[in-house]
Amino acid sequence: MFLKLYYVKKNFFLKDSFRISRENKKIVKTIIIKLTEIGRSGFGECIPYKKYGESQKKIFSYLLKNEEKIVKLIRKKKFREIKYLSLRSALENAYRHLYIDNDEKKRLKTKYITSITIPIVNQKKLNKVINKFKYTNLIKVKINKINIVKTIKFINKKCPESKIIIDANEGLNFILLKKIIKDLEKLNVIIIEQPLKYGLDYKLKKIKTKILFCADESFHINNNKKILNYYQIVNVKIDKFGGLNKSLEIIKYLKSKNKKILLGCMVSSSLSIVPTLSAAKYCDFLDLDGALFLKRDFKNGISYKNGNLILNKNFIWLNKKGPEENLQGLF
Repeated sequence: MFLKLYYVKKNFFLKDSFRISRENKKIVKTIIIKLTEIGRSGFGECIPYKKYGESQKKIFSYLLKNEEKIVKLIRKKKFREIKYLSLRSALENAYRHLYIDNDEKKRLKTKYITSITIPIVNQKKLNKVINKFKYTNLIKVKINKINIVKTIKFINKKCPESKIIIDANEGLNFILLKKIIKDLEKLNVIIIEQPLKYGLDYKLKKIKTKILFCADESFHINNNKKILNYYQIVNVKIDKFGGLNKSLEIIKYLKSKNKKILLGCMVSSSLSIVPTLSAAKYCDFLDLDGALFLKRDFKNGISYKNGNLILNKNFIWLNKKGPEENLQGLF
């Protein structure tokens, strides 16, 4: 197999700032991967996971220094020997695209229900955007410690039919969570994602509620599986676990432990999200709105309407392309 590896940095600018409890994002720094062999090419997108010590700079440097070794590992399908998890995922997706067939396209639906995220915004901004969410089945609300109940009451009043996921990104403390939990139960909140910092998860056992607690940052490929004792649902991102194959293993394991699955993504382009859809049928909830926040996605990318992810089956990743394909001038 005459396999070649290409890679290039690509920065996506966001329509607006995307604020969560620990950071405020205005740009997404990615690495686009291209694999070629005679007659075809395959693409993947690497979204470095800052929380776990990854960055565009570190991964790009790793690619430069280890290109020959990485190509050998790809040939042998030994993706798990590649250092960075998000890079493994991107390389695996590019390899999958290289050999994609029409069956892959047929297996994917055209429409999926997904949560749509409201990042942390002030009340004035929330007033302005909330009408866009009136017909959204599942709203995900990023929060910190400020005005939580007030914010959720407002969203619930404006969108009474919507179910709500609260995502704290480790931003709450136990005393505050215990204080507000009964109020949140009355406001259509069905899931609270990663309320406490990793290491404090055990405290969730002391809170009695019908709301499901979801692990995200706390459940990682290197973390002790004892963490599952404190959660009923787990956010699985294929970037975080090193690709689809490893993620499917983890999903199977989680289901054996009677855990529900929230299939997630980073803020990313359609080049990350479309390959992720292959895992959607095994999951209970989808949180795949990452491309919604970009000023400009790739051609024929995903669109979103009323809480639905709409797949364009002309998107590059679902179609075989020749080795000369440059993906909007990137290569």
